[in-house]
Amino acid sequence: MEKADARGGWKVGVLLVNTGSPAAPESEAVRRYLAAFLMDPCVRPLPAPIWWAILHLFVLPARKHASARKYRLIWEEDGSPLLSRCERLARRVEDELKRRHSKMDAPVVRAAMSYGEPSCASALVELREAGCACLVVVPLYPQSAMSTTKAALRGVHRSLARLGWAPDLVEVSEYASRSRYLDAVAESIADAGFDPSRDFVLFSFHSVPLANIEKGDTYVEQVRATCDGVAERLGLAAGAWDLAFQSPFEDNRTWQGPFTADVIAHRAQIAQRTFVVCPGFSVDCLETLYDVEHEFRACFQATAMPGAELIYVPCLNDGAAQVELLASVVEEQGMARA
Repeated sequence: MEKADARGGWKVGVLLVNTGSPAAPESEAVRRYLAAFLMDPCVRPLPAPIWWAILHLFVLPARKHASARKYRLIWEEDGSPLLSRCERLARRVEDELKRRHSKMDAPVVRAAMSYGEPSCASALVELREAGCACLVVVPLYPQSAMSTTKAALRGVHRSLARLGWAPDLVEVSEYASRSRYLDAVAESIADAGFDPSRDFVLFSFHSVPLANIEKGDTYVEQVRATCDGVAERLGLAAGAWDLAFQSPFEDNRTWQGPFTADVIAHRAQIAQRTFVVCPGFSVDCLETLYDVEHEFRACFQATAMPGAELIYVPCLNDGAAQVELLASVVEEQGMARA
């Protein structure tokens, strides 16, 4: 194992890790992406041999076409929305750190995907070649979960072992408890035109299997703390907001509810503006740009009574608030050791 050499300085490398995206909105590209994603030990619902057969014989043949159609609806001129936003975010965080520190001392920041490209391995090679001796890994999930943060960190450890590289490692397991994060989410809702005297907020988070919660995953507790913190900042009364969960995978497991689709259907029957915000997603992706903006919105509009309106609040993406938040996380947890 190659130990990082800090004799020339304690250069910090930062890896911003997200789930990933298919390389193109086409069935075979989606199949390759989903095959890697859904076989991850932190994600799959069954032992590997059994799940591999089910996945490749039954799930992927149908799902690759349906998912490709969804991706085509949200694909942008510069490609995958999630990937382009993550790469812009990495560049802007690096620029912000250069602004705060000398260029010699500022960390090198790269985006990486747990599944697909740019891979964790390729990004780690770049950081090693840049002379980094300390590695700060930030999974881009504000609230940690077994199926997201744990999977991302596991992938980084596996890539480091394969590369034979052992930098001084700092792992950021969550950042939802930070005031700067809660402030940013609250400000994004306010900036979307929210009026606490007459509007309603629906917080929508990705669902997780109840089995994970029973094994000790504290994700739901973190989610509720986020909702409480943002609601307090917006001055919301108890009845002025709700929490729901979206995008459960269709398998044999029971998933955390209530489900966003059901809550949105109910909200369509109330003559009030409903602001949907997804604070668990650091950047907009399929689950927000398609599930919320296409699927949920269509269901809402199909039955909405007069006066009912659905307003989606974009994720923090590569905006100044998230750039400053992540730069501060890196400073406090990584550069403090330099």
